[in-house]
Amino acid sequence: MTGNSPIFLVPEAEGEPLLAAVERGLRDGGADLSTLPTLGGLAQDDPFFAEQMAGLHQGWEIRPGPAHGPLARLRTRLAWWLLGPELAQASATHAALVRVIDSLTSHLDSERAARARLEARLAALERPR
Repeated sequence: MTGNSPIFLVPEAEGEPLLAAVERGLRDGGADLSTLPTLGGLAQDDPFFAEQMAGLHQGWEIRPGPAHGPLARLRTRLAWWLLGPELAQASATHAALVRVIDSLTSHLDSERAARARLEARLAALERPR
């Protein structure tokens, strides 16, 4: 588990007892809540979605892995020198896509909440007095 949050999401497995899921979550870790910009209703209802969103937030930037040895460092520097603008463009696109997904998720959460309020008002109006 990354971050300092004592709360994290554990995707449920079909038929798995709650205690086993908690033990698996403590052993394997889960989607750390601090990596999510907001934990809206959609993310609360769908742990897989929350985990995937956390992964998007952690891995949107294209960056080289650690290079060990002089030849590996030279190869990495050459690649970034030759492909730097293209890799920067790809990273910017990834960042924009993550922000768009966040925005769409937020709008979907708002729409679902508004629909629930409207359904509650309609149900209250239909009740016999």
